[in-house]
Amino acid sequence: MTADFQLTLNEYQANPESADFLAVRAAVACRGFSGETGFWISRRDVDRFLGDIAGIRDLSGHSAQLLGGWDDSEERLRLKITRAGLSNGFVAWVRIATTGPRGDQWNRVETEFVCPLESMLAFELDLGRLVGEQKPGMVVLSGDAEAIA
Repeated sequence: MTADFQLTLNEYQANPESADFLAVRAAVACRGFSGETGFWISRRDVDRFLGDIAGIRDLSGHSAQLLGGWDDSEERLRLKITRAGLSNGFVAWVRIATTGPRGDQWNRVETEFVCPLESMLAFELDLGRLVGEQKPGMVVLSGDAEAIA
């Protein structure tokens, strides 16, 4: 069973010359559950996340984590990636939250799945290119929802 995590970079709605913050949509579909949310994130945080991914890929780091939202009370995305044991795979743990019809009502989806090295490399390269070019687009991290890390 396939699991997909998607990050979509929207049109820049802030000052396009600085582009310090990015408007992002995140979605996950895994084991019959799905969730979607939107948030702003700093380019600096995305760059740090990409550096951490490179670290876990070359065994110099342990995990990479991307947080979306302004603070803990407004956290809309938590994506954590670690190695899947001694294999060439990775575990992606995703939590997505969005407000419901009332502003104080939160809906959350949490899931995890195992990604092969090829999927992780494509996600890393595509996200780096997308942010570097400052163009709208989507990147996908796919994996096996039934695999055990």
